[in-house]
Amino acid sequence: YLYDKGGNIVAIQFENELVDNAEHLLALKELALSIGYHAPIYTVTGWNNIYGARIPVDEVLPVFSAYVEAPWAESIKKLPLSKHYAFDPIPNDCAMGMDLTKLIDSDGWRLPYERYPFATCELGAGLQMTHHRRVIVTGMDVYAMSLVKLGCGNNLIGYYMYHGGNNKIGKLSTFEENTATGYPNNLTVMNYDFQTCLSSYGEARDQYELLNILHLFVNDQEEALARMEHVPAKVFIPETDLEHLRYCMRTDGHSGFIFVNHYQRQAKCKDLSDVVFTYGDVTFPALDVKGDNSFILPFHLECFKWATAQYLCKQDDTYFFMEIPGIKPQFCLESGEAFTASAGDILEGAFGRIVVLSMEEARKLRRLDGKIYIGEGVNLYLMDGKVCSIEDGDFNYRKWEKDHFSLLKCKQEGLLKEEALKAPSVLTMTDCDAPFALPYPDELQYGYPESPVRKARRIRYKKLSVSGSYGFVEIMEDYDTAQIYADGLLIADHFYSGLAWRLPAGLLYDKECYLVMSERRRDIYLEDLESVYGL
Repeated sequence: YLYDKGGNIVAIQFENELVDNAEHLLALKELALSIGYHAPIYTVTGWNNIYGARIPVDEVLPVFSAYVEAPWAESIKKLPLSKHYAFDPIPNDCAMGMDLTKLIDSDGWRLPYERYPFATCELGAGLQMTHHRRVIVTGMDVYAMSLVKLGCGNNLIGYYMYHGGNNKIGKLSTFEENTATGYPNNLTVMNYDFQTCLSSYGEARDQYELLNILHLFVNDQEEALARMEHVPAKVFIPETDLEHLRYCMRTDGHSGFIFVNHYQRQAKCKDLSDVVFTYGDVTFPALDVKGDNSFILPFHLECFKWATAQYLCKQDDTYFFMEIPGIKPQFCLESGEAFTASAGDILEGAFGRIVVLSMEEARKLRRLDGKIYIGEGVNLYLMDGKVCSIEDGDFNYRKWEKDHFSLLKCKQEGLLKEEALKAPSVLTMTDCDAPFALPYPDELQYGYPESPVRKARRIRYKKLSVSGSYGFVEIMEDYDTAQIYADGLLIADHFYSGLAWRLPAGLLYDKECYLVMSERRRDIYLEDLESVYGL
């Protein structure tokens, strides 16, 4: 499957987070070549050093990361505002916002960023909670960060992780990171949900839908976008400045896109009025940029001189745009003709056709096998040529038919049956005594040490039962760490975050289940869900 043999493997990675051994990395490449591992690109991780990873220059491509927070940080207090929401084109996470041209190691080393395209292998589509830092990730946290990196020139959009899961348990130990084995953090024994796009149990989160908006755009404009260079604003606006507009541009000197980010995780940007963007012969109308908002505006895009709606994709002679929240969709053609639209409009003219969608519709828009679909409240995908929904049960969707949408209804066989809709599964919890000796007591009783003297946490037990095997149930208790055992085996665990713990009812149904919870103390960081997220 290698590329030189007609396959689709175009890149091979050497090591992971090995930053200071260029000789070793070069030896790995030589070994790979000697056994026939040929690929157009060889990659290595480029972060963890303020001067950039020490790599064999011109032999490998350094790839970078960005996360919305740092749950591995030792602190149990709120961290400074994240730099990843400012349009800084320096890709190295450890050096964001610094002038690297003046930062050279004592032996003269500095990673020559200018020799490489900006590529990411670990854009955090979520984050794993550590015992001492219970970070909450929202859809806008991820969407805004990914949009900012795209504006800064990112041409390889690689996420970590896109689908959460559960780690297996080995014969002698668990496979999760913990301080007992020399790692810096304590994680749950099984749970690696990562709060990411698709949960451990297959539910679609906000960032799954929001990132699809970006992916439609990138897939449609990839060849043009890859050639466009990042052009910064006249004045760089750092993450600490919540008063002024953050924006940048990518352009080939004629056409391009303006990237705007009016979102800062755990803070509120000031509402702005009468914002005007100009470039060359293009002047956009005055815009109000308010609320949590991140968007992309095109200029000199095919027949459009400019548009105040976000470009999604083109299908035949039809352009699909998204109405940006709080901004009226306006279009100016290269001919000079200008007009205004609203979400739901289908406009026709010499340009072909324009379909304007609301953001909610755009979140559900999918291009599957070359056709355009919009799920009615569901996330669509294609399997064996059939349109399916991530969500269980029958569903409706719209299909684009060259000049209009047709509404289709779909019967979907799956876990959710008609009787389950009438009577959702109900979880019952009853206090009880310890049913058996705990196989993983340390994870429950101690966790991240508050001090060198560790004091065991109190443990509570509840017997669980569910009325059916369909849908999800939620646990909303006050605990530090929780574990669920079914027929004597650990099947799920979780750190308390303030949000409900969602589980498939089928995981518990028709089994003897127990919930084990340890007491919560003040030795952890919890996010302020009410003031920050309105939860």
